[in-house]
Amino acid sequence: MKKSFEKLFKKFTLKMFKLTGSQRLYLLFLNIGTKLFYNVNNQINYDSINKIYWLKHAGLFLLGVRQPYIYYSKKQFYDRCLNIFCQRYKPVKGAVIIDVGAGNGLELCFFAEMIGENGILYAIEANPESYNLLKLLKQKNNFESANPFNAAISDKTGTLWMELSDNYRTGRTNEHKKGVEVNSYSMDDFVKNHNITKIDFLKVNIEGAEFEMVDGMKNTIGIIDNIAISCHDFLNARDENITSKVKTFLISNGFEVYQRSTGDQVLDSWIYGTRKQ
Repeated sequence: MKKSFEKLFKKFTLKMFKLTGSQRLYLLFLNIGTKLFYNVNNQINYDSINKIYWLKHAGLFLLGVRQPYIYYSKKQFYDRCLNIFCQRYKPVKGAVIIDVGAGNGLELCFFAEMIGENGILYAIEANPESYNLLKLLKQKNNFESANPFNAAISDKTGTLWMELSDNYRTGRTNEHKKGVEVNSYSMDDFVKNHNITKIDFLKVNIEGAEFEMVDGMKNTIGIIDNIAISCHDFLNARDENITSKVKTFLISNGFEVYQRSTGDQVLDSWIYGTRKQ
C-alpha cells in the first residue's frame, strides 16, 4: 500500500511541476514526500548556482544530484557502504583511506564520518563532472579530512581520456583520445607525491581499469592493511580475467582474500583483502 501511494505522489508532484513551472512548489512537494515516505529529518534543496539538488539529512549534505528523488535516507546510504565495501573492514576514527573511483560522492559522508577529524580521506575521481559534485559535497559539509582529486589511477603516470556518459558509474578511461583529457597516476606515484606512509583501507571501483592499476602499485601494496576492489569482468569489456589477476596479486603480497557468492554479479564482483597478521 505504501509503495502505491508513493508512486501516485511522485506522478502528482512531477505533473504539478510541469503545469506550474514553479520550483518552489516542486520543492515543497518533494520535501513532503521524502519526509512522509522515508525520514522526517530529510530535506531537499535546490542549488541555483550549480543547478543541482541537494539531498540532505538533519543538516548533513548527503549527495548532489541533477534529478531529485525522494526515496533516500542517511541509513540507506550508510548501510549500502557497509554491505558493499566493508565486508571485512569497517573504518575507524583516525584511519587513512584512499577511495579510487569516488564518483559523485555517494560514499564521501560515510567515510568522512567514520574516520573523523583526525583521519584522512583521499577521494580520487577521473570524471570531471562527478569530481565537481564530489568537491562541492566536501565544501558544503566542511569535511576537513576529505581531499578530492580529479585524476585517474592506472599502471603509469601520464595522460588518459575519460569517456563521459549520462551515468557516471559507467565512465571509462582510454588511451585513444576519446573524451575528456585527465591526468593519470600510478598508485605508487600518487602515494609518493602525497607522502602517504600507511593506508588502512583502499577501496577501488574504476570500471575495468583495476586490471592496469595493480601493475602500478607494487610498492604501495606493502603499506595497505585492508582492500576492497570491484573486478569488472561482468562488463565483458576485455578478454583478461581481472578477478584472477587481483586475487593472485593480493595473495602473493600477504593478504587473506574473500569473495562473496550471492548471485548478484555486482556484489560478487568485489574482492576483499585483509593483510595477514
